[in-house]
Amino acid sequence: MATAALAAIPRPDRVTLAVLAVCLIAYPLLYCAGFVDDLVRPIFSGSRAHRWMFWGALLAFHWAPFGLVAWDLRRKGEAWPSIGVDWGAFQRQRHWCYAVLALLVAAAFVMPGVHYPDGPPKISPTIFLVGMTTPERLLIIFAAITAGVTEEAIFRGYALTRLGRWFGSAWWALPVSAVSFLFIHGVPRDEWMLVNYTLAGLAFGVPFILMKLKRLELLIAIHFAIDASMVFAP
Repeated sequence: MATAALAAIPRPDRVTLAVLAVCLIAYPLLYCAGFVDDLVRPIFSGSRAHRWMFWGALLAFHWAPFGLVAWDLRRKGEAWPSIGVDWGAFQRQRHWCYAVLALLVAAAFVMPGVHYPDGPPKISPTIFLVGMTTPERLLIIFAAITAGVTEEAIFRGYALTRLGRWFGSAWWALPVSAVSFLFIHGVPRDEWMLVNYTLAGLAFGVPFILMKLKRLELLIAIHFAIDASMVFAP
């Protein structure tokens, strides 16, 4: 059971609690502070520069807290399996990983010509964050890897195991993780966004708990596949 897995984790000390506060509170609040909206708004008018600036800011927002998590684990001499992830699984399945990556890179080169034979529009008619050009779609692939790795490690692996150990149950930690996950995507602009990201936080958190806080690499792969699918979108 997940409770047994939590018993093997040391009770969070003050430093770990501080890292949790940064990841689950400060990080979402900073993302919702407004300057991200200043980058997003010009994208709707066709600004390519702001599209790149937005993705650059997004990558920084993901890797910075992930770095804190990695540092905290190293500080305490804990291995990555303590948050439920086996990075070696990707090495063992490297041929599938290479095949998927090759397909996505090929799509990044092919899809712009398929969707926009007369040249790219100012903004995607489906998802405003979709890249119009090949370089933008290649960036989406890297961003999908980033989101899959960092978001699952922070909001599922680290949050549910550490907060779960603090609360005595990962189920009590799940609502905190889900709410934080919602707001690292920005202040909900409508009901669809509110429901979508709340359910996504639960949909990734519940299986992780049911898998006894292990096999996080499966959730990373699924998360990556969902985000990377944007490379095919018009």
